[in-house]
Amino acid sequence: MPKINLLTQTLVRVLLATVASTLMSSFALATSLAGPVTFGSPDQTFGTRRPVTAADRALIADYRSMSPIFATTFSKPDELQSDWTAQTDDLAALKSCRRPGNVEASNVGARFKTLVAADCHARWSTGSIFTKAQYPYGFFEARMKIADIKGMNNAFWLTTQDHYEIDVGEVEYPNYSHLGLQYWPTSKSEKHAGVGFGAKFTDNLSYGFHDYGVLWMPRELIFEVDGEPIAALKTNGTIKGPANVWFSAALADWANGPVPNHPEGHGMVVQSLRFTALKSSDR
Repeated sequence: MPKINLLTQTLVRVLLATVASTLMSSFALATSLAGPVTFGSPDQTFGTRRPVTAADRALIADYRSMSPIFATTFSKPDELQSDWTAQTDDLAALKSCRRPGNVEASNVGARFKTLVAADCHARWSTGSIFTKAQYPYGFFEARMKIADIKGMNNAFWLTTQDHYEIDVGEVEYPNYSHLGLQYWPTSKSEKHAGVGFGAKFTDNLSYGFHDYGVLWMPRELIFEVDGEPIAALKTNGTIKGPANVWFSAALADWANGPVPNHPEGHGMVVQSLRFTALKSSDR
């Protein structure tokens, strides 16, 4: 009888440890800035930096409490197939090509797998997806866990129909994120330009899931991490949208590299995405 009790106790301990581990990996762990954000690139006519205010904190808290009009946990393969387009590319500037098979739905979210490549110039392949639908102004927030290696750009973007890229987060191991706004020219008479910030955090961002979000309004962008606004831009009506939502994993030495000798098996996970429409008072 004592042997049965001991076995039962052991099984209970294993079960509790498993449940605790699952819960810890599923919920976002709040982080905070390690210091003031830096100016990653200068002000532009389409976007100028401004300080974060108490009003920004109230706005973000309000939108995070609202019910989204679109949300996904990336757990269903058929929804991944119907709602998202998987990217195929082979860019010389990257150390990975991107292939549709590298993104898969799972019970913990969309897994962006890093694999040994067989059909591109690079030694490895990664994944990138974007929404088939386009979204107007609103609040966008994703829960992500970045890859636990240097040389990986773990990206969450909005790309607008009027050729702007809102970088909600280009996150690099272990604790850095670049965020901001870029304009991509459509003709040779124009030049690419961007305005942005660099943010360092107190935690290793690959240890757990964190929320990365942006409140996109007609005249402003407010960026937040784990519910705390960390940067803001005045856009003064320049960006009109609508926008596709993108997630991308890509290997590159400039992503706090160099890329390790064996990055395969190390990837990003996107656990959820939600979009909340603007309140009438913010339009």
